[in-house]
Parts: sequence; C-alpha cells; structure tokens
Amino acid sequence: MEREPGMAASPQRVPGITARLRASLTGIGGRLLGSMLIASTLISAGVTGVEVWAGYRADLKELDADIERIRRASLDPIALSLWNYDDAQLRLQLDGIRQRPYVAAVEVRERGPDGTDGALRARVGDEADGESRVERLPLSYRRDGENAALGTLRVELDIGAVRRVALERAVSILVTQGGITLLISLALLLLVRQIVTRHLSALAHAAQRFDLRDEDATFRVRPRGSGPGDEIDRVIDALETMRSSLHGAYRDLADTNAELQADITARLRAEAAADHLANHDALTNLPNRRLLFQRLAHELAVAERSGTQGAMMFIDLDHFKTLNDARGHSIGDAVLIEVARRLRAHLREIDLVARLGGDEFVAVLPMLGELRERAAQNAQTAAEKLRAALAEPIVVRDEVFRLSASIGVALFPDDGGSPENLIKHADTAMYQAKTEGRNTIHFFQRDLLAAMEERHALETDLRRALVEGGLDVAYQPLVDAHGGVRGAEALVRWTHPTRGPVSPAQFIPLCEESGLIINLGDWVLRAVLRQVQLWRRDGLLGPQQYISVNISPRQFRQQGFEDRLLAALHEFEVPPSTLVLEITEGVVLGDIDSAIQRMNALRARGVRFYIDDFGTGYSSMAYLKRLPADGLKIDKGFVRDLGTDANDAAIVDAILAMGRHFGLTVVAEGVETESQAQYLIQRDCALLQGYHLGRPADAARFAESFLRRRTLV
Repeated sequence: MEREPGMAASPQRVPGITARLRASLTGIGGRLLGSMLIASTLISAGVTGVEVWAGYRADLKELDADIERIRRASLDPIALSLWNYDDAQLRLQLDGIRQRPYVAAVEVRERGPDGTDGALRARVGDEADGESRVERLPLSYRRDGENAALGTLRVELDIGAVRRVALERAVSILVTQGGITLLISLALLLLVRQIVTRHLSALAHAAQRFDLRDEDATFRVRPRGSGPGDEIDRVIDALETMRSSLHGAYRDLADTNAELQADITARLRAEAAADHLANHDALTNLPNRRLLFQRLAHELAVAERSGTQGAMMFIDLDHFKTLNDARGHSIGDAVLIEVARRLRAHLREIDLVARLGGDEFVAVLPMLGELRERAAQNAQTAAEKLRAALAEPIVVRDEVFRLSASIGVALFPDDGGSPENLIKHADTAMYQAKTEGRNTIHFFQRDLLAAMEERHALETDLRRALVEGGLDVAYQPLVDAHGGVRGAEALVRWTHPTRGPVSPAQFIPLCEESGLIINLGDWVLRAVLRQVQLWRRDGLLGPQQYISVNISPRQFRQQGFEDRLLAALHEFEVPPSTLVLEITEGVVLGDIDSAIQRMNALRARGVRFYIDDFGTGYSSMAYLKRLPADGLKIDKGFVRDLGTDANDAAIVDAILAMGRHFGLTVVAEGVETESQAQYLIQRDCALLQGYHLGRPADAARFAESFLRRRTLV
C-alpha cells in the first residue's frame, strides 16, 4: 500500500523541530534563560525578605510613633473633656484615636482611690483577635499650677494584624515577582530566538556568501575556521571581514557630513533659543528686565540727541495677588498671558512692553513729541487705552475675571536720565495711583519721592520691629449682658522708637502689600498664647473665657498653618477652647471646600471660629450656611447708628435672628453708647465690644481692670 505524500513528510519534520529547540536552549538563548531564572529567583527572594522585614519593622515603629503622637496631641484635650465631664467630646476624641491604623480599642478609666485604674468612663472599639499590646497613658489636668491625676487612657494595639499584613505582603510580592520572572524569561527566550539568533545567523551566512571576485572587490571573505562557533561569533567574523571593504567609504563620509551640518544647525538654534530665553520672560514671552534696560538706555540716548520726549509706564494689576492665591497659579498665569497680549495689541510697533516680574509690567513709548505738554497728553491717551483694555473681562476655563490696573507715568529724559531712575520714578507714580484708589493713572512728581521713601522706611522699621521688638498686643474686653467679662479680642500695636504709636490702619495694609502679614500674624498668635499661659497660671483666665485673634486670609491659607497653630497651643499648654480665630470671607474666597476642611480639622481639636465684619461682604450670607463657624461679629458700621437709622437696626435684627437660627454666638462691635448697648441687650445679643464697655489695654492693665474684677462696675 502506498503512502500519501503528506504522510511521508511527518517523520522528517519532527527531528528538525527538535534540533531547532535544542539549538535555542544550548546557544545564547539557553544561557540567557538560565541566567535570568537564577538571578531573578535570588533577587526576588532577597528583595522580598528585605521588603517584608522592613515593612514589618516600619509598621511597629509607626505604632510607637502613633502612640507618641497620641501622647502629644490628644492627652490634654482628653483630660480637659474628662475634667469637664464632657462625655460627648470624650467619645469623639476616642473615636478619632480608634480610626488610627492597628488601633483595636481605646478607653478611658477614671483614677481609683488607691491610684489604680478605676471605673470605665468611655470605650471605643473591640478587643484584638490575636496578639495585642496595651499602652497606658496617664491623664492629668493642670489646675492652679499643679497637675491633677484624672485617670488613664488605655490604647490596645493589634499586633496580630501587623503580622498578618506582613505575611500578606510577602505572599503578594513572591507571587508577583514569580509571575513577572516567568513572563520575562519566556519573552526573552522568544526575543532572542526570533530577533537576535535567527537574524544574526542570516547575516553571517549572507556575509560568507559575499563574492569578491568582482573587479570592484578587493578583499575575499575567509571562513571562520574548522571549529563551529555560536551565532555571535559568526556575526563578528562576517562584520570584521566586511569592515575592510571600501564600498561604503563615500557613503559614510556623506553621512558624517550630514550629521555635522545637522549638529551645527541645532547648535545655532540652541544659541538663538538661549539668547531669547535670557532676554525674554518665560511665561509671557515679553522682554524681561535685562532687555528692558538695554532698550531703555538706547531710547534715552536717542531722546537726548533728538530733543524728543518719551514715556515710561509702570503698570501694576490691582488685587492680583488675591486672585492668584484664591484661584491658583495656573489661573493666574493664564490671566498674565492675556494681559501681556492686550498690552502688545494696544501699543505701537515702536513701543516696548516688558514684564518685570509678578503682576508688574512696563511700557516704553518713545517719540511722543518735542514738548513735554504734548508728550504728556499722548502718554495720557495711551495709558487710558491700556487701562480700558485691561478692564475688559478675561475668560479663563469658562470663568470670567475682571481686573483693573494702576499706572504710573514718567516722561523721559526729563524725569530720569538713567534706566534705574526712570523705572524708580514710574514706580513711585504707580504707588501714588494705588493710594488714590487704584484703577487710576498718575504722572510722576518730584514730591512723590519723599512719600515713597517714607513708605520704604516704615516697611524697613516694621521688619526690624518683628525681629528686635517694638510690637505689643492690646486686649479689648468682650462683655455679656450682665457685665461679665467673657474674654477679649487681641489687637496688635506698634510703638515706633522715633515716630511714637503707629496706627494699625497705616501699618496693617503695608503688611498686606509687602507679605509681612504672615510673619506678623504668627508673632501675634505666639504672643497671645504666651500671655494666656501666664494668666491661666495666675488663675486670672477661667475655663469659660477666651481670647480671639484675627487671622488674615494669606496666613490662614498658608501651607502648614494648622500644624504650627496646634504646636504653639501644645508648647504654651493652652487648651484649644481658649482660642477663637476671627476670619473674614476673604479666607474662603475661591476655594471654600479647602477652607472648610481646614476649619473642621482645627474645630475637631477644640479651636473655635468667628466670622468677622459680618454683613459687609457681598457673599457673607451665602457662606454662613456652609462654614463650620461658632459665632459671628456684627460690623461696627451697623452698630454706629442704632436708634437713629432704621436700616441699620433692621440689618442688626436680621443678623441676630440668623445667629439664633444657626446656633451661633453673636458679638456686636463698636458699642460706644449706653443706648446702643441697651438696644443689643434687649435683643439677646450674646456679647458686646466697644469703647463704652472698655478700651483696648495692655496685658497688665487689662488683667487689673477686667480679669481680676470678672465683671464691669
């Protein structure tokens, strides 16, 4: 019987496949696969062991660190709640500790008559299933200068859970590493077989078949030798033979020449880009300070020679820092780019627009006329065009922003013979425009220099006062309807060594503009907490009394504000309930969700919040129902005309009603007459503040006049 053609080929195909597989495993692929498997196994085992052990030790250290954090941050508030028999607050604090990782249960026991743990006061959580560790932290309350032992905080840590996590981590790493090792090894074997080994053999055979008998050929391919080599050896022999051929010499030379030309072109482009970057602002692509000074020096020289007048405009965006802080730098950068575009679009080709930094721009307008009056008129017209262009709405990411600009103008060469002086004088004029209400244009006048220098001197002295002393805190009493002193508002005061007392209305805006408000706010907080510590030590400040401190929006939004505040409270041993932070709606402008999160974090520790100047902001009412506030303060502008202005009376009555509705403490500011006080008392206003009840006084006089007497006479 004859075999079909397909049947006869099968026995011959099997040896071929077996031979190719054997060759793959005995050649480069086999050696690489074996090395990969061994190395990966050893590395995976070592890495797994190190990671599991390090993770386990880190978890144990984190438990110790967590206990230390509980000791620092939670013992005093828990002791205070235990002292005040505030079981709700106590359970809330215990629940916060229970939420920490590996905390199985936490409980508070009162101190027994014999000093041991007594009755269970509160407990949160269940016993650990496996091995556990119990930490006992004593609770004490400082009263009259002595610590009174109240009980014990017992924290049960689930050690078994830590070990289970370590075991699960080890299994996960081993399984993951094993799978990855297997996949990489198989992929590597296929890669070597399909891409490297097979192609290198083909290249070697092609080189060996190369025939140099052609008249153009000058070299002949020699066989490798008698002994067989692997694929890499054969490729090296073939490439070494082909290397001596001159067939590709001219092509290689051309390729090298092309590469050199490309390199030269790239270097020229890089040099041009570097030069552009050195002379232009990276964000707006406007000329920077360096190029500005070069161009301005040139224009000054031209103006001197030609007898023509030009103008330097210093343009500063009004309240841009507030927008940038509230909406973020990405929004702020987009606004600055649009401002730069508008400035370029509304000036002549010969004019120069540059960015000095931040929200400060300058415009140089040469050749405005031979007469100063004519040049000033043309500069005024150009400045009005720029001011109107910047006032148009700016749309960024579907949000509409409205800006204004304060513009200072200095004419050259009359107002300055050097770039430095000209920019300084234009800046002086711009500052005057801001003092006149912003969104205005002001030309430089010589008498403005004295005012500018006075401002700089005042700022310098204020910086020195923050470091060397000169600042103080005054306290104005907060009085209830019965004359009881419930606390005080802390007010910063500055006595200059030569000028005498400087009004807060003068130096507080200076702090806001210069950025010193953050340093000033931190100084006031620490000074107040230090004084509260002394009053509590002397028994002058009761547990129900408090001190309120104003917090600026920039200070509140600064990274790490909550941590610094809590650390200061712990440092001076002041209960958080003794402190009230007064904030305005500027704190939540642009990012109310973040503000609410920060307020809730501090309120959970016992710090309270009052909304200051309530009723003056356009959105105070809208914020009231969302903000986790504890009270609000009626602005003194509504209290001033009580009894004579029906509108103010209606506003005050409405605010008091809202306070009662939301369960907030209402404080009326600016109470200066008995009739105002009686009006507010009759309508159940919780606290009053003003000259009628007590003027701000330093710590010693406030303690003597108010804290020692407890009530007003």
